[in-house]
Amino acid sequence: MKPDQVKISRVREAMRREGLVALVLRLPENVTYLSGAWCGRGLTYLIFPLEKDPALIHPAGEPLPPTWIGDVKFYKWETYEHLGSSLELGTEYVHKTLSEMGIHSGMIGVEQGWELVLGSTLRYEMNVVGERTVNMLRQKLPSFTLKDTSRLLVLARSIKTDVEVEALRKANRIARVGLGIFHDNLTPGLSEVELSTKIEQRIVIEGVLKHKANRVIACAFLASGSDTAYAYKYVPGRARRKLRRGDLVMLELDVVADGYCSDTTRTFVVGKPNKKQKALLAAVLESETTAISSIKPGINASEIARISIEVIRHHGLSKYLVHRLGHGIGVGVHEPIPALHIESKDVLLPGMVHSVEPGIYGPRFGIRIEDDVLDTEKGAEYLSDYLRLQQ
Repeated sequence: MKPDQVKISRVREAMRREGLVALVLRLPENVTYLSGAWCGRGLTYLIFPLEKDPALIHPAGEPLPPTWIGDVKFYKWETYEHLGSSLELGTEYVHKTLSEMGIHSGMIGVEQGWELVLGSTLRYEMNVVGERTVNMLRQKLPSFTLKDTSRLLVLARSIKTDVEVEALRKANRIARVGLGIFHDNLTPGLSEVELSTKIEQRIVIEGVLKHKANRVIACAFLASGSDTAYAYKYVPGRARRKLRRGDLVMLELDVVADGYCSDTTRTFVVGKPNKKQKALLAAVLESETTAISSIKPGINASEIARISIEVIRHHGLSKYLVHRLGHGIGVGVHEPIPALHIESKDVLLPGMVHSVEPGIYGPRFGIRIEDDVLDTEKGAEYLSDYLRLQQ
């Protein structure tokens, strides 16, 4: 693995403007962003100085993921019940590493204001940066001033480098496996949990063995029948419910491959869609494709949202709109920038990667079609590429 020099230069220039001597990061997504190492429990510190080579401080009880960073220090890792001692040991290493780098005072950037956190490779548990961590850093680094640099990281992450774009392409290629399994297994009598599990299993197997990812997480959220009306709430359907012929079935599919994400949605029908279903599906697809084809450098995200809404309104379905059009994607499934909604202040720029996901939700139905796109100098390029309407 080689360092992404474009990304490193961008972040260091931002640090210089903020007057920072170093960043001390622990959230897995930010550690991944700058080191390549997608770590498991959120106990790995990245020391990223303004001038010198960075270092990783990694718990000894956890395998080290692939990284380009050569200076890796291991500290004694305790169980979750003894997290306090783990925090103390980790922050002691932070102080020691900064001293070894010749950095003894100044302003350090931390993730104090980060709220939306991407899950780590250990899906069910992760340690985040909270008050205890910040207080421990203040205690161990009394000669430094801590500054919340969440905004710096959000802005840096909003424009992807070529290396990041390739990582996002790979995540979407892996996600395509799951979309195919979804389409090919819409069988009456199959339960939601059987289908979602089959989708997740094939993604992980093919992602590692065929697409050569080191680690893959797949989350397939399914809703079928009338439960699709509530699918925008991120509430999975009834896992035991069995698919019936004529059901609308919505798959919200999130895939993370080596720390980079794909976020796609497809809504298909068990069997052949009826006339009404065809019309609703076509309207949502037209809304998506019209919005994506309208993207150009410098356009307001709010304008793209308005264009999408106008298509839905033209079809007489605007009362069924309940959520925004899209969000950024990168080392987070939901990156803050750009936000695509009618009141957004964001401007779409080359290098941004985001979703476009119009959806309508009626009394007993829900339809959403979602793709990931890369904004370029010539317009938007699909990163996700799979059947959007049943043939």
